[in-house]
This record gives sequence, structure tokens and C-alpha cells, in this order.
Amino acid sequence: MTVMKDISIAKSEFKDGEKAITKIQDFADDPVLFEYCKYPGVVDVVKDLIGNPKSTVMAMHTMLINKPPDNGKLTSRHPMHQDLQYFPFRPADFICCAWTAMEKINRANGCLVVVPGTHKGVLLPHEYPKWEVRR
Repeated sequence: MTVMKDISIAKSEFKDGEKAITKIQDFADDPVLFEYCKYPGVVDVVKDLIGNPKSTVMAMHTMLINKPPDNGKLTSRHPMHQDLQYFPFRPADFICCAWTAMEKINRANGCLVVVPGTHKGVLLPHEYPKWEVRR
């Protein structure tokens, strides 16, 4: 398991270093964290999308992200991307990413955005765009 801290958060208003943890990755061997990956409400939806009720589903890239709202400097925004870039195996028709917000989300604090049809096109290069500040 990998635990990552954001240096800018650790050096900012948060004096408690624990709040600087922004990502826990590859936690499949942690029995407590992995329980959520087995949550029937998520697994059943994944099976509906890429399999059937008897399909075997495997977790390949487990991750928890603590993504605080941007502080106005546009440094905590993650650019739009296609998750398939992160999976070095195919066929793509049998890969599904499940995402769950742990608190109320909106555009201001980084909600998930889906562009219809992009799962059928080519993989685009990842880059950090110049963000517009909208208030």
C-alpha cells in the first residue's frame, strides 16, 4: 500500500499531518479497506455494466483520494482524463472504474465529470489545461 501526502497541504493551514494525506493507493491487501471493493451495491452495478450476475470481478487499481477544494490557486484540480490510460491490459470492454464520493460534491470542489461517448473514441494524451476560474 502507498500513502501519499501533499506537501503544499502539509505546509499550509493544516497543522495535523494526517490531513495532508491525499491518496492511499493499492490497498487490496488491507482487509478493512478492501471490504468496500466487495460492497454488493458497487459490485452488482459493475456486473451489470461489463458482465452478468455470475461474472467474476477483480479489483485492479484500488485508490482512496482526499481531494480538498481548490484554494484559489488552481493547484488541487485534477485534469479531465480517460481512466483507461491507467490500465495496461485489455480488452477495454471489460474494464470499469467505480468512483464513490465520501462527501457532498459539486463543480467547486471537484465533482466527477463524464463526457458522453468518450469511452468509444481514441485515448487522448493527458495534460494539465489552463483552468478558468468560475465563481
